[in-house]
Amino acid sequence: MLSRLKGYLWVVIGVAVFYFLLSHHFIFYSLKHFDLLNKKELTLKYTFYSLLQHTPSETLRIKALRDAGIENLMIEQGIVSEERLNTILSEIDAEN
Repeated sequence: MLSRLKGYLWVVIGVAVFYFLLSHHFIFYSLKHFDLLNKKELTLKYTFYSLLQHTPSETLRIKALRDAGIENLMIEQGIVSEERLNTILSEIDAEN
């Protein structure tokens, strides 16, 4: 009986971890520092995203990250200024 309960517990823990991965973006801005952003829909796309490997322009072109509020995180971390952010967003809007 106890072993069956342990098995169920591990299944519940696995499902909870998978749900957490589906519902959050892990945004890395250094090797040891990251932030979490809530996703708008449950998906594995852009679950792990590094700001070290992409320019702000590349990052802001990803609609899923923009919907989650990546621009606020980029401003808070000093990756981009508000003026530069507005310039990039206007360039993206002009392309679309």
